[in-house]
Parts: sequence; C-alpha cells; structure tokens
Amino acid sequence: MATVIYVLLVCIALASPAAAQTSRADEIARRQAEKAKALSQEGPSEMERVVRRVLLSPLLSGGDGAYPWFGSVFGGTGMGFGAGFFKRLENAASFNLQAGMSINNSKALRAAFNPPELWRGMLRLDVSGQWLEARDVAFYGYGPESEEQALERFDFSPKEFRTSVTVRPRRVVSMTGTYSFMNFDTQRETPHFSAAEAPGLDEELNFHVTRGTIAIDTRPAAAYSTRGGYLRASVERNQEARGLPYSFTAQEYEAAHQVPLVREQFVLAARALLTLTTPDSGDAVPVMLAPYLGSGSTLRGYANRRFADQNRALMTGEYRWRPSRYLDMALFVDAGQVAPDRHDFHFNEFEIGWGIGARFHGPTFNALRVELAHGREGFRLIFAGSQPF
Repeated sequence: MATVIYVLLVCIALASPAAAQTSRADEIARRQAEKAKALSQEGPSEMERVVRRVLLSPLLSGGDGAYPWFGSVFGGTGMGFGAGFFKRLENAASFNLQAGMSINNSKALRAAFNPPELWRGMLRLDVSGQWLEARDVAFYGYGPESEEQALERFDFSPKEFRTSVTVRPRRVVSMTGTYSFMNFDTQRETPHFSAAEAPGLDEELNFHVTRGTIAIDTRPAAAYSTRGGYLRASVERNQEARGLPYSFTAQEYEAAHQVPLVREQFVLAARALLTLTTPDSGDAVPVMLAPYLGSGSTLRGYANRRFADQNRALMTGEYRWRPSRYLDMALFVDAGQVAPDRHDFHFNEFEIGWGIGARFHGPTFNALRVELAHGREGFRLIFAGSQPF
C-alpha cells in the first residue's frame, strides 16, 4: 500500500510543472486573443480618409455629374474657379461642360464631346469648342532682353471650334490630326508698343489651324504618374483666313521622363520643350499666338508670359517625393530662353528659375498644385490644376 501511495505522489509531482506550464500558455493565449479583438486593423488616419473622400469623389475624379473646376482661364489671368458637368456615355463616349471665372474677371466657357471609340478603341474622334474673355493679358515685348517695366496689357477674346481624329496603332503610340477655326480680337486701352513691335494687337483675326501630332506615352496616366516617359512631335499650320499678314508654320518637340526610386516614393523627373515658328514671307507671328515663357508650366520663377518671341527652348528638372498617399512635394529648376531666330539660342543666356511645390492628387489625376518659385525678378506664387509636365 505504501508503495502505491509513493508512486501516485511521484506522478503528481511530475505532472504539476507540465500542468502549470499548460495553464500559463492558455492564459497567455487568452490574453492575446482579447487584445487582438480590442485592436482595430491598421489603416489610414482620419485626415487621410477625408482627403481620399474629397479627391476620389465624382466631383474631382471625373465621374458623372457636377464637379468644381479650378485652373487657368488663359495664361496670365490668374487662378480661375468654376464648375463643370461630366457625363459618361456608352462605348467610352463622354460629354464635358465647363464654365469658370478668374480672379481678374476673365471668363471661360468650354464644351467637349467624345463620340464612341471605333476600331476596337484604336480610333478616337473629339469635338470641342470654347469662348473666352481674357482680361489684362501681359505683353512685355518680343525678345529675350525685354524689360519688366515695359509691361503692357490687353484684353483677348477668342472663340474656337476644334475637331480631331486620333489613331492608336499601339497602346503607347498615338497619331492625331486636328483642325480648328479661331476668331479673336484684342483691345488695348493705352498702347505702348507700335504695330510692328506688337503684331496682331488691336485687330480682329481669323485662323484656319491644321495640326499633325505623333506621340509615344509610356506613363500609366497622363494627368498624374510617377514613372514612364512622353515623346511628342507636332507640326502646325496657322493660316489667316482673310489674307492678313499673320500666317505662319510652327513645330514643337517635347520629351519628358520620370525615374522612380525606392518603390516610387521618390522620383527624378525631367522635361525638354522646343517650339519653332516660321512666318510666311512678309508676315509676322501675332502676339497672342507667339511662343512664350513664364507661367505655371514654363519658367515658373517669372511673371506670366514674361518672355515671348518666334522661338523658345525650355528645360526642367524636378526631384519629387511623397510624404503621404495624396500629397507630393517637389524641388524644381527651370531654364528657358526665347529667340527671334532658331539659330540665336545661346547656352549662357538661359533664364533660370527654381522653387518648391506641393501637389494634391488622386491615383490618376492631379487636383491642385501650389508652388513658390524664384527668378532674378523675385518670387512667384503659383496655383494650378494640373501637373507641370
């Protein structure tokens, strides 16, 4: 009997540590399960949720219905605000209407209709029209040495109808043919430049414009992206409809590329733009259609339309980083020059501008861009509704 009792005591003694260990493990598991129930899944902050709801709402992301609009009525008229209405139709067709007004009382009305895509999406037609009243548009005179004090302003009232056909033989390749008719006039209260120095001002002009463009675009989305490149070449004929001496041919070449770093959290971006115009014999390029530098997307450290002439060259470099999913920051440098002849560009005469900017965006579009830029004539604050390139 004593032997049996001894064996039982030994078994109990040996089992006690294991039972205690099991009990402790069960208790730890129970506490972890309770803690897991109490914890919510990690996700975006409340501020990020608000920004996401705003940026991805139909009002800004291009869905059906009304939406707010902000951007530029015309280069040099300041920030514009307004409203639009967008309607998606069958087979990728759509209708878009915009109306806006800038802070200097300039007005814009634009409408665009995209018929259904044809040929399995490889053929696209576009029809659009616009009416503008652009107030106090700046003109400093032609040439790279124009003076800031020579500023003259004019009102510009264009009406334009445009239609285009785009063929996409490949996803990243497009070829576009465009025809547009433009009617516009300009008015100056106190003319400073002569008719020879400011061709086309104070006249009503009518233009038949034909354009051919070929482009290669490897960006995921044209309105906002963090990788890919864009190449474009355009040839344009501007024929004054009534035979006035303002007919000319224009060529434009553009190249842009973005190099993502560290899972696209950082991006190096660069752009080059070259515009060349050739007036007909005895004709001149009118002021309102001449290439210019100085805007939210060209030489940002200078006033709008600060430099103008028959030819322009622009180079831009940016370092972008993403502090949150809906905000990009950027450091940038612009270098640009205008010239009366394509052979008159000189490397040591480029105007330089630099600055910092913030871009609020969704996955495939840019909603608002705010930048502070500096050139040799001071600082400029820029508001825009699109990427600089």
